[in-house]
Amino acid sequence: MRIILFTGKGGVGKTTVAAATGVLCAERGLRTVVLSTDAAHSLADSFDAELGPEPVEVVPNLHAAEINVHDELKANWGLIRAFIKRNLVRVAGFSGVIAEEFAVFPGMEELFCLLKVKQLYQGGDYDVVLIDCAPTGATIRMLSFPDVAKWYMEKVFHIERIVVKMIRPIVNRIAPFELPADDVFGSVEELYAKLDGVKDVFCDPAITSVRLVMNPEKMVIKESQRAYAYLCLFGFPVDACIVNRVMPPEASSEY
Repeated sequence: MRIILFTGKGGVGKTTVAAATGVLCAERGLRTVVLSTDAAHSLADSFDAELGPEPVEVVPNLHAAEINVHDELKANWGLIRAFIKRNLVRVAGFSGVIAEEFAVFPGMEELFCLLKVKQLYQGGDYDVVLIDCAPTGATIRMLSFPDVAKWYMEKVFHIERIVVKMIRPIVNRIAPFELPADDVFGSVEELYAKLDGVKDVFCDPAITSVRLVMNPEKMVIKESQRAYAYLCLFGFPVDACIVNRVMPPEASSEY
């Protein structure tokens, strides 16, 4: 399997390039899926098709999907989300709808993208997985997520779990909120276990590569240089830089 991530500054044409690459791969007979991880999806517009969280066929050999954070919450964040909602309703008096929104933490889209890519990788249903990433900052946050999660699980999680277990009986009697029970901690641990091995897949140049999409503009070039430096520094292979919106000579006249 080949996994290719397309990233770059917002508005440079990542979705267009990812969609076009998907069409080319499909025409060459490769079973291909294009996955959008941007909260402001536009992949469906590129293919002029109705897309959801599960891959659907848009042309022969080509499937596409747009990750929906709320659908993924139900599948991967159920107990934790229920715990957060109970506390928000009890302490802050939020309605169920508002509490539902607050249960979506920053970085959730990136986390669920990693889980979806791992699921597709292990499934083996596709030859090529193309990821239409959110703008550069969100992509970097996504790729660094396994390292951050590993640090938290190794340095903080087990100590926090022991401390909470000791003080939970007292706090739950006198405080207006409840402390997480063992099943909530177990869900966090299970979620982390699902991430196991993701970093190895993303850092293996035989499987994965990142492609920077850019325009020939000073600010875009500078951001692409910073992104390239970061990706190389942390071991993520970059195999191409695609310059979009290069105008032909005839476009410099009255056009």
